[in-house]
Amino acid sequence: MNPRTELHTWLPYVIKIRFVIISFVFAIEYSIRVLVPDPNRPDAIRYLGFIVILWFIVNLFFLFYNQISRDYLQQAYLQILLDLGIITGVVHVTGDLDSNYLSLYLVAIILASMLLPRARVFLVAAVSFVFMGFLLELAYLPNLYPQLVVRHPALRFLQTTSTIPVGLSDVQIKIFASLFGFFAVAYLSSYLTESLRKTGAELRDKSGQVASLQAIKENIIQSMRDGLLTTDLEGRVLDFNPASLEILGRTPTDLNGRLISEVLPDFPAQGGAATGPANGSVRKEVSYAHPRHEARILAVAASPLVVPDAGRSGHVYTFQDLTDEKRREAEYHAKDRMASLGRMAAGIAHEIRNPLASIAGSVKLLRTIAHLDDDQAQLIDIVSRESERLNKLVSDFLLYSRELRFEFEEVNIVPLVEETMLLLANHPAFSPRHRLVKELPRRPVMAFADADKMRQVFWNICDNSLKAMPEGGTLTVAVEEGKDHVARITFGDTGVGLSQAQLEKVFEPFQGSFADGTGLGLAIVYHIVEAHHGRIQVRSALGQGTRFLVELPRTRPAAQ
Repeated sequence: MNPRTELHTWLPYVIKIRFVIISFVFAIEYSIRVLVPDPNRPDAIRYLGFIVILWFIVNLFFLFYNQISRDYLQQAYLQILLDLGIITGVVHVTGDLDSNYLSLYLVAIILASMLLPRARVFLVAAVSFVFMGFLLELAYLPNLYPQLVVRHPALRFLQTTSTIPVGLSDVQIKIFASLFGFFAVAYLSSYLTESLRKTGAELRDKSGQVASLQAIKENIIQSMRDGLLTTDLEGRVLDFNPASLEILGRTPTDLNGRLISEVLPDFPAQGGAATGPANGSVRKEVSYAHPRHEARILAVAASPLVVPDAGRSGHVYTFQDLTDEKRREAEYHAKDRMASLGRMAAGIAHEIRNPLASIAGSVKLLRTIAHLDDDQAQLIDIVSRESERLNKLVSDFLLYSRELRFEFEEVNIVPLVEETMLLLANHPAFSPRHRLVKELPRRPVMAFADADKMRQVFWNICDNSLKAMPEGGTLTVAVEEGKDHVARITFGDTGVGLSQAQLEKVFEPFQGSFADGTGLGLAIVYHIVEAHHGRIQVRSALGQGTRFLVELPRTRPAAQ
C-alpha cells in the first residue's frame, strides 16, 4: 500500500480518535472540578470549555475537509500543528506545570507517527518540545525573574498560580526531561508504526498471493474440460465445475446434496453404501444415461480427498465423455477392416471376373446351339441370372476397392437433393403408401464437393430408406448450414430400423440386410464422404426408423 493510500485510510481514524480525546479531556476536567473541588487550583473550566469547543469545531472542519480534498499529506501536517497549538492552550489554562494534560503532547506525537514518515515524527517531537518549553518559560518567568515582572507590569498576566516553588534548575530539569520523553516516545511510536506497516505490507502481500493462488486454482477448476465432483464421506455431492454439468446434462439443483450413487449409478462404490472408494483410486468406464442425449460412455476416476492434519474428508471424482472417442475408434477399426477387405476383394474380383465372363458366354452359346427341354432351359436361365448377379457384385467390389477420382468444386446441395427426391418418387418400389417430406431452404447451401459423387451418396441412402419401408412410411430430408462451416444433410425414415449389432457394422462391406442388395452401397457412401473430408453418422433402433446425417465442408479443406 503506498503512502497516499495509507494516509487516506488513517486520517478518518485519527479524526475519530481526536473526538474521543477531546470529550475525554473535558469530562475528566469537569469531573475533577465538580467532585474534588480545590480552592488552591485555578478555576479554568470556562477557558477550557472554550478551547475544547474550538478543538471540536476544528476537528469537524478536518472531517469535512477530508471528504473534499485529496491532498492528504497537507491535511496531516495541518491537523498535527493545530493539535499542538490547542494542546498548549489546554495545558496553560489547566495549571501549566501542574496540568494533568502534559501527556497530550505525547498523544500528538503518537498520532503523528500514524500519519507521517519516521523522520517527520521526530520533527513533530521537536515542535512539541518548543511549544512546551516556551510555555513553561513564560509561565514561570515571574518566579524565576520577579524583578523583571515588577519593572514591566504588562508581564504580570504571566504570573503562575502554581503553589510549587520553582527554581531555574527545576525548570531546566523538566525541560530536558520533556525533551528526552518526547523523542523517546517519537522513536518508540515511529518504530512500532514502521514495524506495523511492514508487517501489514507483508500480510497484504501474502494475502494477495493466497488470493492469487486461490483465483488461479478456481480458474483452473472452472476451465477444466473434464468433469469434477467432490463429495463428503457419506457420498453427497458438495462441489462441481461447469464441465461436469455439461457432461452430465444436469443443473446445479440436480447435483447439490445428491448421492454419488444416484449421479453415477454404474460406478462401483467401494467400502460401503455409495460412499466412494475406500482406499486408493478407482478408474472405470461406465455407461451413463444422459437426460437429453443417447447413452454416453464416461471414464470415471475416484480418489480420496485428504486434508492436511485432518485426514480424509471426502472423495474427488473426475470424468471424461469418451462417447465420441469410442465412436472414432470404432470408425478407425472399421476403416482398417474395410481397407484390408478392399485390397483382398480387388485381387479376388480380378481373378473371378475372367472365368465368370467365360462361364456366362458359354451358357449363352449353349442355349443357341442345343435343343433343351423345359427343365434344362430353366437351369440355363438360373445360371445366366446368377452369373449376371455375380458380375454385378464383382463390379461393385471393384468400384469400392479402386481409388475414386473426384472433381471438387463449390456446388449448391439443394438442387442435388431435389433431383434425388424426384428420381425416388418415380422409383418402381415407390407407392402411394410412401411419403416424402422436404425441409429445404430457399437460399443456396454451398459445399465443396463432387456433384456426381454426391448424387450417388444421396441416391444410395434414399434407396436404402425406401427398402427399409416395404409397407410404406415417411422419408424426411433436410438441408441446413451447420456450425463450423459445414453443410448438413439429414435423411430420416420410419422404416424397420437397425439393431445395435447392425448399427456397429453398417458401413462395412457385405453387411446389408436386404435380400436383393450387395451390401456395398453404404460402404461406398462412407468412402465417398470420407474423401470429401466430411462426416457421416447414423442413428437407429429396431422399429424406430433410421436417421443418416451427412456433413460436408462448405469451403476447400486445408488438406484437399
